[in-house]
Amino acid sequence: MANPTGQDAYSPAEISKRVEAVGVSKARLTTIETATLAILAGLFIGFGGALFTMVMTGVDASFGPARFLGGVVFSLGLILVIVGGAELFTGN
Repeated sequence: MANPTGQDAYSPAEISKRVEAVGVSKARLTTIETATLAILAGLFIGFGGALFTMVMTGVDASFGPARFLGGVVFSLGLILVIVGGAELFTGN
């Protein structure tokens, strides 16, 4: 039977299998691979922090659109960690 909602979702059993597969693949990484992914995550977070500093430089008010934009560009570092597959210590 076709999915009446039109959504392509996984069943809980399929989600469980996929999460397990990701966990096993991360556990099988070598020390060098894990260290490389951790350094990459640090670079991504540093990039987000540098962008935040650039956006907030010279802003007198501590509220408003500049503060919002600062939060958005800092979040870019975290988004890069997730999308890039880097290993952030607090990410697991």
